[in-house]
Amino acid sequence: MDNYSFQFADSYLGFWNIPQLGRKIPGTLFIEKHSIRLELFWNNVSAANVSTISSATGYAYSEIDNRKLCFYFALKGLRLTYSSWFGHHQSKYKWDVDHFFMSDKPRFSINGILNSCIRTHLMDKWVWDYTKESYSDLWPFRENDGIELKYQAKPSLALFESTSHNLYIKFGHGAHTPNALGFDMSTNSFLNLNLKKKHSFYDALDLTESMIWLFSLLWNNQFSPEFIEFRTAKSKFIYKQSDRYSYRYRDVSNNSIVTSISSFDKDELSTIIEKWFCFVEEEKSSMSTFFETQFNEHTTPATKIKNYVSVIDGLTRNVRVPSSGQISDQTRLKKFDSSFKKIKKVLSPKEYNEIKMAILRESPAELKPRFSNLMVILKEYVKVDIESDFCMKVIETRNIITHPKSMGKDVFSKEQYIDVAYCLEDIIRTYMLYKIGISSEIALKITSGFSQQLSRCYK
Repeated sequence: MDNYSFQFADSYLGFWNIPQLGRKIPGTLFIEKHSIRLELFWNNVSAANVSTISSATGYAYSEIDNRKLCFYFALKGLRLTYSSWFGHHQSKYKWDVDHFFMSDKPRFSINGILNSCIRTHLMDKWVWDYTKESYSDLWPFRENDGIELKYQAKPSLALFESTSHNLYIKFGHGAHTPNALGFDMSTNSFLNLNLKKKHSFYDALDLTESMIWLFSLLWNNQFSPEFIEFRTAKSKFIYKQSDRYSYRYRDVSNNSIVTSISSFDKDELSTIIEKWFCFVEEEKSSMSTFFETQFNEHTTPATKIKNYVSVIDGLTRNVRVPSSGQISDQTRLKKFDSSFKKIKKVLSPKEYNEIKMAILRESPAELKPRFSNLMVILKEYVKVDIESDFCMKVIETRNIITHPKSMGKDVFSKEQYIDVAYCLEDIIRTYMLYKIGISSEIALKITSGFSQQLSRCYK
């Protein structure tokens, strides 16, 4: 399967096989911005109750530049959205499709994955400082005013290698025969994850997703690849999931990146990637929660706050902060001050001290000291100033959102939720950058809005 110039068509027309309905049913697979749907229209003997279908197959084509491109499809997770029967046994069905696999081979297996390939135009921008050396021209112009342009593709660039997998960028180019409009040449780069042993599809997908997470972090861009191709020993196939079921909604197209490959030297980049693999392995649950939330613009600010606080709780769960055992937060101390004065009059000194110690005791394993300690680390890393009660207010705000009847007073207002959510997002991103060894200078460049978002939380 030639993936150099591959792009998804808006629709694929062909014949589809559905065990509950029949074989070679005419229909069209539509690929829209956030959804995938299959529509069938044919003569059917009788109506069938098929509200959900686990899988279907098909052979369909798209027409691009007056060329028909044919593919074999395996559709998964079909949900019926419309059906009707009319006329002379005519039937029409519409299904939402969760995801599909497509290949130019009639029989392909999705297991035994040895390689995955991520294509995004953002990678072309990221490696431009490296690939521009592939071009050379003859200067000055020749007498006939012609320009001689030479291109020599770079060999694959290794980014990281271990005993289990390696990551590299492959550079490709394409050219069109000169015509009245001139000569056209294009260059594309492809991020490849090579696996040293066979993986199941979903294990390979998890590793591939982690690479998307890493570069979204380095680029400060929550991008979606143009496509992801997987390869086995015998076949290749392209995978696509509907945004509706992956819960990834990015309504604004962002083509900017804040770093380039020249921002890192080769050994530094290899170390960063190695640390990233280890970090994802150790914190898989927290990382999944973070990126699932960050990649979905339709998540409410309140939900983001709940999710991000849970992520911070997970990422710092093994941190044990030195503590005297008593809360140091002055705001919380003032809350109990008047009550202590009242009960001191009616209790013995021993009883009073026991109650006071119990109320003011704060375990170093609790989230508040761990969160506060995290902010101390980050302030030394990126030099960001925050209010002393920021961590407490965030936790109290999360508690109010989770338990609306609780009596918290020192919390952020609902008008501030969106800014608080962005603050927490930047805190987590900065901590990730810190953990994988990104320099503080580059970290500040990546999280350029960090200090602005924090300051807006206190306006």
